[in-house]
Amino acid sequence: MQTDRPPLHVLFTMDCEPAGTRAAPEGPRGWAQSAAAIDGFCTRLLAAGYHPTLFLSPACAREHAPLCEEVGEAGTELALLVHPRWVSGGFGHLLGRYSRTEQKLIVHRALDDFQQALGVRPASVRSALYSASDETFGVLHELGFRQGSLSSPGRRISHHAAVWTGAVPDPHYVDNASRLRAGSLPFLEIPVTTDPAALRGGIAADLAVENGTVEAWHRPLIAGVLRRMAERGTRFRALCFVTRNRFAYHDDRDPLARTLDEILRLLDELAEQNEIVPCTAAEAHIRFRGTDGERIRTAASDAAPIFENNHAR
Repeated sequence: MQTDRPPLHVLFTMDCEPAGTRAAPEGPRGWAQSAAAIDGFCTRLLAAGYHPTLFLSPACAREHAPLCEEVGEAGTELALLVHPRWVSGGFGHLLGRYSRTEQKLIVHRALDDFQQALGVRPASVRSALYSASDETFGVLHELGFRQGSLSSPGRRISHHAAVWTGAVPDPHYVDNASRLRAGSLPFLEIPVTTDPAALRGGIAADLAVENGTVEAWHRPLIAGVLRRMAERGTRFRALCFVTRNRFAYHDDRDPLARTLDEILRLLDELAEQNEIVPCTAAEAHIRFRGTDGERIRTAASDAAPIFENNHAR
């Protein structure tokens, strides 16, 4: 349906970490907490017409396989979350700290574990704690991933290899030699939405659901982002929210469940001036290819097919 309102693509993503491990000290206390968080998050969003993207650690995919199949069939995208400590081989650092060869081995092992758990091949990927080097996007594309959400523009945590100062703030094809630049490699990077100028402890203010109330946090951050996109004439506008699988989204009395509901009401308000387009990461790539003109279609013509149907069977 034609509309005079400009499209605003909205992604809700969740990092699904293993329960009770040193590699995920901020993860859920147990698998029951994890399952309740995932189920509540997806249920609320799907009921409101939004399509979540779950970035699942292989252990989480294995533990919650029936739940993943259920939410996948309902419209949730099942994507991969990579942390070297979660794969065999004694890797102790975050992904961006390793060489290209080591990164390829780590991601390949995580991918294999994910596929064994769910029997599907994920097309989208995120690195834990936004860790990446200039080699990472090339590795991911070579291994068959077609889109991801690895960057947090403005973040500067050197010991995590998560340095995103000057990174492109909007969805873009990547440069094979630099994680900070847009380029012609047809891997769509969908940054978590941030205010790169608002830094605290090296972390840019972002659209994590848990960061604050809608009025004090999300509304002003989104207003600033929309203003920037309007001033720059951003062609593919997107908001990418993020959260983790440790919060009680299943409980109507929980403050974060109420915050998520309030975010959805804020998006209803934004629909007066914007065509709100709910997207998974894979769906955003399909929309991106059709929105940004001949340059995008030409750049994508040599790429392997995008895995458009990524839901569990």
